[in-house]
Parts: sequence; C-alpha cells; structure tokens
Amino acid sequence: MTQLHRKIWGRKIARPLKINQKRLLEEDLPRLQLHADFGKSLNPQELMPDFNGYTLEIGFGGGEHLAWQAQQSPIHGFIGCEPFITGVAGLLGCIEDAELENVRVVIDDARVLLQSLPDASLDRIFILFPDPWHKKRHHKRRIISDETIADLSRILKIGGELIMATDIQDYANWMQDILSKRPEFLLNLQGRESVYQRPDHWPITRYEQKGINAGRQASYLVYRKQGN
Repeated sequence: MTQLHRKIWGRKIARPLKINQKRLLEEDLPRLQLHADFGKSLNPQELMPDFNGYTLEIGFGGGEHLAWQAQQSPIHGFIGCEPFITGVAGLLGCIEDAELENVRVVIDDARVLLQSLPDASLDRIFILFPDPWHKKRHHKRRIISDETIADLSRILKIGGELIMATDIQDYANWMQDILSKRPEFLLNLQGRESVYQRPDHWPITRYEQKGINAGRQASYLVYRKQGN
C-alpha cells in the first residue's frame, strides 16, 4: 500500500482570530475534537455511542450547514472535517449558540479521516462547494477523485447518500464523471426536475449565497449507494 502523507493547501487561519473564537477553541474544542491518523480506526459508534446513525461533512466552511443539520436531527451523530482553524471556530460558535450535543470535529486532511473510518459506518456524506482547484495541474487536489471515491463508497452504508454541490460547472462535470465509473452509486433527483434545482433540506450558507449573487448556477448532486 502506498504510504500517504497529510496534504493541506492554503492558510489554516484566514484572518486573526477574535477573542471569542480563541475562547471557543480553548474551552470547547478539547471535548469535541476527534483525532484521525493513517493506520488507526476512528469508529463513530464507539466514540459517539448514544446516537442513531452518523453523518460526515467534509469541508464545512463556517459550520452553518453542519450545525443546521445537527439541530434538525438531535438523535443523529455528526462529524465535521475541516483543516482550517477559522472555520472550526465558526462551527464551535454555531454549536454553542444552538446548544448542540451531537457534533464532533476533526481538524485534518480529509483523506486521513476517510481512511480511518470503518466500512459502512456512515449514513450520509456531505461535500458542499469544495475548492474546485481550477488549474489543471491542481486537479489532483480535488477532494472528489478516483482515489477518494473508493473510500467514500467503502465507509457509506448501503442505502446511504453522498451529497455534493458546486457552483463551478467544470467541477460538477468532473464529479459526475467520477461517479459514473462507480456502478454502486445511483443519481437521485429526489423529485427534482434537474441537478440545478436546489434541494430543500439544507439552508443557504453565506458562501452559497455569494455564488448566487455572482450569477453562478449550482449543481446539487445526490447519489444513493446501491447494494450488490
């Protein structure tokens, strides 16, 4: 097996942290943080045993969507993976404001977490508006790839959903091409007329709204994992 290493591009802190953000990171993060590592298992059922099912969000940005989902499903466990401290502080603020008890955080390269999670351990995986890495030489950095889709499939239960969104058409085409190579994944429009119609089961985040204001059309891709 090829030895993998953590690869995190960009700044871990986008701007100086505010006093309250520092407080949240010092006081709340230690009890909410989960640690993943290559070669080690991170089992949600063992670490969050009181919940009925588990959802992962990769790259949760400011945490608005993850916190909203957790608030809607308090008996469901949620794990957010985000390498950037500013985003983590944002999620911690959402957790505190909504008094959430069903969210845990992994601050790491998402590939590390994917390889740490057991088979069929998740009910849903959200990957919303990930960095598109526009330049062709950077496409290998995209979180949706032939390599990562194998782990995404492995950790998702039969009947589980892989939910992706992007407002970059090239990346939407890329995602659909990757998934077309995996017969276990079936596109599910959930009653929508097309992938461009926004589902009604999550809030519009600030980042998504910026794309709408700029006139970009988003693709909302929901794939259900099929059995053999």
